[in-house]
Amino acid sequence: MQRSVVGCGDPARVDRRQRSCLLSSPAFLPPLPPMSTPQLDAALALHRAGRLPEAEAAYRELLPTQPASAGRLLGVLLLQQQRWAEAAVLLTPLSQAEPRDAELAVNASLALRRSGQLEPALLAARCATAADPARPSAWNALGLAALESSQYEEALKAFESGLKYAPADAALRLHRAQCLRRLGRLGEAGQAFYELVQARPDLLEAWRGLAEANAALGQNDLALECRRRALALYPQDVDLRLEYAIAQLLHGQPVESAASIEALLVDAPDDAQAWAWLGRARLKQGEVEAARRAFDEAHARAPEDAVVAHFRAALSGELPTEVESDYIRRLFDDFASHFDSTLVGKLGYATPRRLAEFIQAHAGDGFAQVLDLGCGTGLMAAELAREGRDIDGVDLSTRMLDQARAKGLYRNLYAEEALAFLMALPERWQLIVAADVFVYVAELEPVFSAAFERLTPGGVFAFSIETSAGEDTELLPSTGRYRHAPAALQQALARCGFVETAREDVELRFENGVPVAGALLLARRPG
Repeated sequence: MQRSVVGCGDPARVDRRQRSCLLSSPAFLPPLPPMSTPQLDAALALHRAGRLPEAEAAYRELLPTQPASAGRLLGVLLLQQQRWAEAAVLLTPLSQAEPRDAELAVNASLALRRSGQLEPALLAARCATAADPARPSAWNALGLAALESSQYEEALKAFESGLKYAPADAALRLHRAQCLRRLGRLGEAGQAFYELVQARPDLLEAWRGLAEANAALGQNDLALECRRRALALYPQDVDLRLEYAIAQLLHGQPVESAASIEALLVDAPDDAQAWAWLGRARLKQGEVEAARRAFDEAHARAPEDAVVAHFRAALSGELPTEVESDYIRRLFDDFASHFDSTLVGKLGYATPRRLAEFIQAHAGDGFAQVLDLGCGTGLMAAELAREGRDIDGVDLSTRMLDQARAKGLYRNLYAEEALAFLMALPERWQLIVAADVFVYVAELEPVFSAAFERLTPGGVFAFSIETSAGEDTELLPSTGRYRHAPAALQQALARCGFVETAREDVELRFENGVPVAGALLLARRPG
């Protein structure tokens, strides 16, 4: 199994059209090298005139005789065309041959980073800062490479180092704010984004970042206003229009959200994501048939989309037979920034506290090694943390893990699907806990069996569920979550070898003002 031990978070997420939220340092045309020739002058003139195919051909013709001069200019041309891998192949050896050329190292780092070669990109950027410590673009390149390598502390230091030399640089300020958000320092991130939009009200990504920071802090009205301001910059942009509609939906305005999406679909009728979000808005309004039609339209345009498949299954009553990893990952990557404020602040979510109390009442408190399945942002660890206790966490969503990491409660955090993680490890824990995790898994017995194997003798397995109305598992279209029958799960636990099962019926949280019925269950591996 390819298991990822996450050290400092996941690379900055890009939206569904792969528009990066990062501003790369531009690859400027350098001046002519000292040993220029008429042929190189002519190639550069073509380049500056925008006649790129002709310029590329001219540069390539000169490579055998002027590899350094023609190569660096051809590298810039390739970067301008976003031909990242080709540029990396060309620029990397040139930069290695000239380690004191900061500009060349910056461009090499950009090419390497954008072609997915993060460690070499870091090395090139470090060379750039060593060669010219006063160059802001070198620090920006280092920060971006570190950010996408999940090395957030180094990224933050790099951006702040660059700002010492260029305190008004918009790219450095933006990336520093984004880095603060990734580190979970939401108040500082929000302030940084706010100051940036005051200085640069035309900077789209600053408004988008401020919207996310406000949402994470529970400032829903402000978040929606930021989305409106972003949309005002580019009112016809389909992505921004959908982001605004999603913000309306997430902030309790399903009617307005549906109207916004329907207007968008007039201009972009083949936008699968817009159809999917229209389906979710219709579900919030209780319009099941309209939601089904919207998800069918989305499926016709994106048949492999995991979120669409999940909601279509919910609407048809067909339960999937395997863990929906792609659906869960996407759901919580999108939810991560405002997970705590929404669940705890708005929905009265107290399951971690109640589950911790339930465990102590039925199994005591003597657990030195704990595994938090589906750990999310770390709400469960906050209830279980004790001096001398080691807590490990696993979650599909790297963005949720970013939030968990900022709380400093975990020994290790792993980016992996829970069942695959359990089945592939030799380690064992004294307590395995899963708070509000199994509402996203249809078939639980394989998880129970794997958890049994990962417990020490006498170890305890404890979790929460939403309870179904009957004896079978249900998938509710309105929420997209599974509800399980506690008696059936107790029988499944026994089949997997567990003993001493305990159960407590609880109200997990409120939804639309109505309490959600659930249960806490606990079972022990024989010791």
